[in-house]
Amino acid sequence: MALSAKKLQEVMKEKRRRDKLPPRPVIAELVPLTLKSRERNQITDRCSHVLLAIETVLVQSARDQSTIDDEIVKQGLACSIRKSPAESEAVSYVVCQLEKARPELNVSDEDWLLALRAICTSVIDHRNGKTGSFSYLIQARRFLDKANVIQQQRRLAQQE
Repeated sequence: MALSAKKLQEVMKEKRRRDKLPPRPVIAELVPLTLKSRERNQITDRCSHVLLAIETVLVQSARDQSTIDDEIVKQGLACSIRKSPAESEAVSYVVCQLEKARPELNVSDEDWLLALRAICTSVIDHRNGKTGSFSYLIQARRFLDKANVIQQQRRLAQQE
């Protein structure tokens, strides 16, 4: 369908106007907080000790400060992943505890970021989404208790 001369003139005028506009700013995409299941399985296979250490830090942080719930843990992980400032004292505490634990783990920046994202995925999957929810933290505490029992059994088996 051909355009009339008048319509073509209007279209060309609009095109010239758009061409004169300054370029649109490029919006930086935020680092995603979650991983796909394939990526999560890969980081679990490669860095299970890092994941265990992060969960230990999160559970211990919740034991240390009663104000830390699933939402605070998620916000702390998000701040650590995106390197953004914490909005509350509790979130800041979680971020600080994670930063303290990192040097002991001797892990690359990429694996650390992937591990944080894997744990954040777990938090998002397990929490109720309500402030004051402890669903993820309860599940993590149970997981850590089981992991500690298994480690003790391995130590006993090695001693025999």
